[in-house]
Amino acid sequence: MGKKIEGCRIIQGYTQAKLASKIGLTYQEIHSFELGCKPITVKESCIIAGALSVSVIDLLPGPTVLKENSWYEDEDEEILYLTRIYGEIQDQELRKKLYPLIRFIYVSEKINQEEARLEIAKNLVKEGVSTDIICQVTRLSIYEYDDAEKEICTDSTLYKVGKRIREQRLIRRYTQEELANKVGSTPKEIHDYEQGYTDIPIEILDKIAKALSVNIKALFLGLTEYENELLRFTDECKKIEDQESRDVLNMVVRSLSEGMKTSKEKVKKAEKIRVAKDLVKEGVAIDIILRTTDLTAEELETPNRHL
Repeated sequence: MGKKIEGCRIIQGYTQAKLASKIGLTYQEIHSFELGCKPITVKESCIIAGALSVSVIDLLPGPTVLKENSWYEDEDEEILYLTRIYGEIQDQELRKKLYPLIRFIYVSEKINQEEARLEIAKNLVKEGVSTDIICQVTRLSIYEYDDAEKEICTDSTLYKVGKRIREQRLIRRYTQEELANKVGSTPKEIHDYEQGYTDIPIEILDKIAKALSVNIKALFLGLTEYENELLRFTDECKKIEDQESRDVLNMVVRSLSEGMKTSKEKVKKAEKIRVAKDLVKEGVAIDIILRTTDLTAEELETPNRHL
């Protein structure tokens, strides 16, 4: 990253001293950044990128321009689960066009599941259930469900990067503790990174990206809102000349759109039932389980099934 900062600085015609004065740092700090002797954080890299009139992505390790669909170093079987439902789409290029939309839907499902677990965990705390049981059945760290909310700027780069880390962690089905162990960090640090509370050294962010099997630049890209993603995908469909392929993709879009509107509560309900059954195994009283999960006794008896 230091070499890229140096290259952009030279292109802009700045000396190290001039760049330092523009962003309130010292000449020695810029010099150390460029030599790779001093760790640089996400916030510092954004400030430097702004002063050099480039995107922070241009300063990150790796090639400046990546091929489409190359942000992810491997494909998750889970990400393709919706594509497999529509077996009539044989064209690999058409399947590729579906990946961003499917990834968004899959991430949304994982976030809904986590929201259900968070709700239950907070209710269990109020009921006096032990933290060991709560952590075991919800797979949440104590920092997630017993977090004193801090005021944060949701437009900040730190918040957006943290959100991306969380999304990719959920895709990988890692707990905060599991991710922390992979990068030599602590669950508290991972939690603070995900919430945007703490600035992240680029070196640590690179380790996180590798542990999550994504390109570090993917962590700086915001997950597009569903409506915008759907519009973009619809525009892509219009460019397809083959009418049969276009009809198939339009059918998929309609199906996914309708499914997104109705599946959120179903996903949450299924996750609550799963957690409730685990609470039963841990010996938690049924009346406490029903109160904390907002389930009925009949729902608690519902057989497990994948939605």
